[in-house]
Amino acid sequence: MERLTIEDMKSIELEIMDEIDRVCVAHGVQYYLGYGSLLGAVRHGGFIPWDDDMDIVMMRDQYELLMDHFNEWRTTDRFKLVSYRDKSSIYQFAKIVDTTTAIYENFVGKKAATGVWVDIFPLERFDKQAEGLLKQHRRVGLLRSFAVTDPSTGTNGFVKLVKRVVCPFVQNLDLFELAHRLDVIALRVNDSSHDSDCVIDVLGEGRSDKTYPVSLFSPIRMKFEDREYYAPAGYEEFLTTEYGDWRTPPAENARPVHVMEAYRL
Repeated sequence: MERLTIEDMKSIELEIMDEIDRVCVAHGVQYYLGYGSLLGAVRHGGFIPWDDDMDIVMMRDQYELLMDHFNEWRTTDRFKLVSYRDKSSIYQFAKIVDTTTAIYENFVGKKAATGVWVDIFPLERFDKQAEGLLKQHRRVGLLRSFAVTDPSTGTNGFVKLVKRVVCPFVQNLDLFELAHRLDVIALRVNDSSHDSDCVIDVLGEGRSDKTYPVSLFSPIRMKFEDREYYAPAGYEEFLTTEYGDWRTPPAENARPVHVMEAYRL
């Protein structure tokens, strides 16, 4: 297999995003650049130079629409929406992947391998009465993180020791069922808060200090590299809630490191 560079991965991710944009525009589905992709678009005009993935967010109803129809609407079989729902992915949120590639994450077991991807996170309506569901979500999420991890890896000796102790008890858990449980809790948050004016990413973060007014999500087109994709008009408030001082790039020693290997099949 041909090893892909970070620049190769970014080029493929742009091709995936082009397909997502084509499909969503053609079928009236609304998405937004999110997280590092939104930050990169605003601060760098594209990718954060040391980043190697792309994220989009969608309101839950739009997310479900894309989940149900992307593989029907796509213009090429090269790109595929993968999900725990059909056991094509162990993750609780959807990914759209390039099926001609494979990625192995350094701290995740090889059973989690998939193609170069764009992550898709649903946004749920949220109010404080659903706080208990977030706590439940964190407990299941911690269990899942031990079940999916590679027990031979760790950032330090203590982490490796914890993995050696805990992983044997959870390594045979059904990862698809754990992803399903996490998604069901997120849907319950959405259902219990349907009148709220705020949204939260339960599947990706599940933190009640990171909620966003729905009013931020008026769609605008935003430059990303030599393309344009949809972004929330309230991107400044979104980024401030998510990152604090997002305008100042982190010091070089505080920047995330590349933690995956990618190959062309």
